[in-house]
Amino acid sequence: MNRKYILFLFIMMLILSCSKKEYNDGWFDIEKNYVDIPQKKYDYGNPRDKAENNQEETSALKVNMNNIDMNNIIEIKERMFINQCNDVYLNPDDYRGKLIKLEGIYDGFTDEETGEKLNFVFRYGPGCCGYDGVAGFEFNYNGTIPNPQDWIEVVGVVEILEIDNYETVRLNAISLNVLDKRGKEFVAN
Repeated sequence: MNRKYILFLFIMMLILSCSKKEYNDGWFDIEKNYVDIPQKKYDYGNPRDKAENNQEETSALKVNMNNIDMNNIIEIKERMFINQCNDVYLNPDDYRGKLIKLEGIYDGFTDEETGEKLNFVFRYGPGCCGYDGVAGFEFNYNGTIPNPQDWIEVVGVVEILEIDNYETVRLNAISLNVLDKRGKEFVAN
């Protein structure tokens, strides 16, 4: 399955998905092919210092870190989580190059066709069969990846990807923190 179809399936899951998840354990069953998942939690420090000191990471972000206003972050909060995520997907040009901050559950998998590791931050939301939908974003991060089901906070620059004539949104994470205090895994708005 190529990346275009994987991203399409993820977006469709955002809108109206059904899954075979158990309702009482809160587990989102994405295939986990990571062999290098760390066993402890990390704080990645000041993202601006990190990116400015790493030429490769700065070019991977495709954003000039000096032009990012770290005090002007769009925060996606619990109360309107799904609506705000949907607004980014529906109006991507309004968000291109802007910073978004959100918290959610981490999970990821490896694209079997390309071998690329894809990372997601999400929360559960209403779907066709109860709370079996998801809302959130794919993100790219050059640091150490957290454990599946960790509660993470991601700050990232919105990037619009075109894959085989299909547009999607991805965050280029400049900060990723694993948090001890979890927010609401299940959101309605």
